[in-house]
Amino acid sequence: MKIERVYLKAYGTFSDRILDFGDGANFHVIYGPNEAGKSTTLRALTGLLFGINERTADKFLHPQLRVGATMLTQQGTRLSVMRRNARKQTLFALDEATGTELTDQPVSEESLSRLLGGLDEALYRSLFGLDMEGLTRGSEALLAGKGEIGQSLFEAAAGMTSLQRLLGHLESEASNLFRPRASSSVIHIAIKELEEKRKLARDTTVRTNAWEQADRAMRQAKEKHTKARNDLAALRDEHRRLSRISSNLPLAAERVSKLQELDVLQHIPLLPPEAAEQRIEIEVKLRAAVETQREAKAEIDRLHAKRSVLVVREALLANAATIERLHHAAKDWRGAVERMPRIDRDIVAAKADITNRLRAIASDLAPDITIDQARRLIPAPTLIARIQSLADEYATLHAKNEQLAERSRIITGTLEQLRVDLTEHPEQVTLDDLETAREEAAVQGDLAGQQAKLDREIAALDANLTRDTSVLWSGKLADLLALRVPLTTTLREFEAEYRRLEEAQRTLQDKDANLDRDIGDRERELRGLTAAGEIATHEQVQAARLHRDDGWHLIREGYIERSEDPDRLSADFSPGLSLPTAYEGTVREADRLADLLHADAGRAANFETTRQRVAEMQNARITLSHRRDELTEELHQLNIRWVAIATSLEQPDITPIAALEWCQKHAAWAERSTQLGMLRQARQEITGSLAATRANLSQALTGCGLAGVTEQESLVAALTRAKVAVDTVRQAATARAALVGQISQQERDLADTTSQQSLLTEKVNAWQSQWNETVAALHLSAGALPAEARARIDELNELVNALDSLDALTREANFERDKCATFEDELSTLSSAVSESTTDKDADHRVSLLYGELAAAREVDRESKQINANIERETTQLQQAEIAESSQHERLVELVRRAGVQSSDELPSVEADSARKQLLAARIAEIDDQLVRSAARPIAEVLAEVGGHDISDTDTQMTEVEVAIKEHEAGGETVYAQLLEANRTFDAIDGSDAAACAQQEAEELIARIARHAHSYARTRLAQAIVSRVVHSYREKHQGPVLRRAGEIFAKITLGSFCSLVTDYNDDTQVLQGLRPDGIRVGVTGMSQGARDQLFLALRIAAIEEHLKQREAIPLVIDDLLVQFDDARASATLSVLADLAQQTQVLFFTHHGHLCDIASSVLQVGMWRRHDLGTANVGNWR
Repeated sequence: MKIERVYLKAYGTFSDRILDFGDGANFHVIYGPNEAGKSTTLRALTGLLFGINERTADKFLHPQLRVGATMLTQQGTRLSVMRRNARKQTLFALDEATGTELTDQPVSEESLSRLLGGLDEALYRSLFGLDMEGLTRGSEALLAGKGEIGQSLFEAAAGMTSLQRLLGHLESEASNLFRPRASSSVIHIAIKELEEKRKLARDTTVRTNAWEQADRAMRQAKEKHTKARNDLAALRDEHRRLSRISSNLPLAAERVSKLQELDVLQHIPLLPPEAAEQRIEIEVKLRAAVETQREAKAEIDRLHAKRSVLVVREALLANAATIERLHHAAKDWRGAVERMPRIDRDIVAAKADITNRLRAIASDLAPDITIDQARRLIPAPTLIARIQSLADEYATLHAKNEQLAERSRIITGTLEQLRVDLTEHPEQVTLDDLETAREEAAVQGDLAGQQAKLDREIAALDANLTRDTSVLWSGKLADLLALRVPLTTTLREFEAEYRRLEEAQRTLQDKDANLDRDIGDRERELRGLTAAGEIATHEQVQAARLHRDDGWHLIREGYIERSEDPDRLSADFSPGLSLPTAYEGTVREADRLADLLHADAGRAANFETTRQRVAEMQNARITLSHRRDELTEELHQLNIRWVAIATSLEQPDITPIAALEWCQKHAAWAERSTQLGMLRQARQEITGSLAATRANLSQALTGCGLAGVTEQESLVAALTRAKVAVDTVRQAATARAALVGQISQQERDLADTTSQQSLLTEKVNAWQSQWNETVAALHLSAGALPAEARARIDELNELVNALDSLDALTREANFERDKCATFEDELSTLSSAVSESTTDKDADHRVSLLYGELAAAREVDRESKQINANIERETTQLQQAEIAESSQHERLVELVRRAGVQSSDELPSVEADSARKQLLAARIAEIDDQLVRSAARPIAEVLAEVGGHDISDTDTQMTEVEVAIKEHEAGGETVYAQLLEANRTFDAIDGSDAAACAQQEAEELIARIARHAHSYARTRLAQAIVSRVVHSYREKHQGPVLRRAGEIFAKITLGSFCSLVTDYNDDTQVLQGLRPDGIRVGVTGMSQGARDQLFLALRIAAIEEHLKQREAIPLVIDDLLVQFDDARASATLSVLADLAQQTQVLFFTHHGHLCDIASSVLQVGMWRRHDLGTANVGNWR
């Protein structure tokens, strides 16, 4: 695809502006100084191809933007469209003649997308957009990848400059998620936490006697179930064995029967299966051979009799060719006889015409001149050619004489004018010193512009640094420069530790809240149980019984043993009551509590379990409180360490995340500070160069008599003034030298013309003498003109034609007479040869009779030959029948011999017995095959298995086994039901709330691990896909792209590098530049400029490779050469011009000297310059 014309109808500052790219050249340099609209044109071109951004800033002059183009495909089709800024239907057809859009003819976006090969804006910029920023990023990517060949080629081909960063990001992300030997990775930490939660769940699960009993019951049920299944499987195996034996017994019995029958036929020989068919075939063929012999003999006798009555006329047959030839020649004979009178009349008329023509040419000739005498009057062809040549020469000499006269007059006038012009151009003095000084100043470039640019960059960078410094630092600038900031890894570790502690505290708070809520629920359950009535627990009953027993011991001591005072014991045991009364109360209380416990055992057990659960949860809250204290201490220690780092940064309140951002800004600040120093150094150097250049140029101007460079005059103005002076002197000298050369040339031309006129006069005199001598042979006078000679030659040519016609008529008459005589003589000879009478018959009638008799003789001869062929055929059939009879006799004797009988009559009986024997053997083999396939065992094992079994006994055993199987199946169902019940009982025993929480957290961790694993797999897959695509591109394109890139790189670097080579560095294939002396230079060893040019060479080579497989798409370049010196810029422009032979190249630039360079290095017609200057605003082409 090629852009032929761009219509800037209404875009930015442009109105009705046209850029014409359709003059044949494919390399277009679009030059515009600052604010001339170069960037606007680029945005307009992008908006045309991919749509105008609704929020574009180019609508300040034209609210309704319009930009159009005419595009030409490689197939020769044209597409003219106009793009407007709107939300929908922004593309319309364009009238090329007027440059207006046709709003009634919308154009689909697909038509434009097809021209662009389906590329969107981002991909188009990557593949077919080149600018200095992209070139710098590409060289930095080459440096970051250390010249790895696959990445370098792919980045250059795709226009990507971040492949290394992308791969590094994918590797970092995947490594953070999981590394096989890194316990600190995210997935490893989650797995470790999962194992801890599972262990906690196992440790907090209830392990009481009930659980042990349920576990034991479940294991016993499983053992019973397993035994029942094994017994049932054994019975089913036995049933299958008996079933197999039952099904194989009939076949085994049939096999025994067939073997016995086969033994009876043991003496019968095995004949081929087709023996009977062969015997019948032989007998049929034998009878047919005898019948064929009889019929052949009868037919031979009949044919001999028929041939004896035929008579063949051999004389007619021998002259058949002559008869046929004369029969066909008879028509010519009749025609010749009819044509002879007409030919005689034409001969008389031709002779009269010749006499008249001779009288017109030469009246003095005798009237009775002969034909031969007339022919001698005709001039020879050489004479005619000579006359024609002299006539042509006459015209040439006359025309040349006129041309020389006119030329002499023109040269004389021109020479006089040139001598007048020479007097107006005096000789000029030389300005070599001034030109040398101007060229030396121009070589250094726009020093003032560079200085101004550096001033702006330094001011902008200084302002940014001042602003950033006030944000980053409140102390001295030197302290900020000397500040040692912590590593990014350290800050990320602090941030991760804070996040871990925060998550742990939040988890503990959630667990404590859950326990507090569960304790409240359980206490409400206890209050509910208590409200339904008094509840006696085992502990209460045990305590009441102990209190009762203590009372009984006191009764024994006070009343039975009397070792203690009852009143004192009563006061200690139950003050206010006597010891017996108090004892009786303890007995009643113990019995009452025991009765309550036994009366509502379920509610009591539930109460006790709930109370224990409340106690366990309260203990768990205490554990959580301890853990919170530990986390608080860890957080305190972490805060101490962080305060030390924050204090060193003089940012006491900064967080780790903020510190990470602060350090990044500090690194950027430090880099910009270094850059500012470098810019200031560069400005100082340019300032010195500018002063020296101004001094040298001022001295040169003064030396040439011109005013020197003043302080107020800019260097550009002084250079322009010097260039004008040098150009003026050079143009004047060139003009005078041109006039001198033209005068010399005109004097030489005048002398040459005079000499040619003298020679021409001599040639005319010589021609006249030759002409007078030549035309005398045509009976013309000496003064005859060439036109008269041509007329006489035409008369002579007509006479020649008349003589030739007379000769032709004479030959035709002689030919016809000879034809008639020859025909009649041959007919007479033929009649004599075939003994045919010629009396009273003309030639035509005699030929017809002979031709009819020849046809009859041929028919008789054909019939005779056919009879002979039939006799021969029948004789052959007779011989073949005799041979067939003998052959069939021999085959029949062979059959008798193989059957072992005396005659052929015994063959049918032996054949039947042999066929029966074969059938028995086949059936036995079939039975063996069925037995082997049904049992899947060798035949010997199958026969051994069925041996000794009876069909009735086997059926009885199968019935018994079936009954046992049904019984075991019923028992198995019972055992299985017991197993299910045991499993339900075991599963009903639940653990504590801690186990449930641990299990829930374990499930959450499993889900988190699954998410991390999915992310890890996706990242590794993306990394593998990128690597595979890079590897595939390298394998496919490495050879041609590297070879072409090496040629381009050598050309751009002016031979500093001669080519590109590959080498290996730690098993990685890397790209290197090869010096002319054989030294290899890696990417890391190249300068910034060389790396830029290497990436450019790779990009251009990749684009050329891309264009070999797809339709060409315009390449858009924006100020690519701003950092190239003039020599390498010249080489690069040549490379781009070569690339323009394959696709259109649009080169946008702010720098006019690049146009001057292009003019000096590129041939006229290879490129075209387009200026976007403000003076040309309006209709422009």
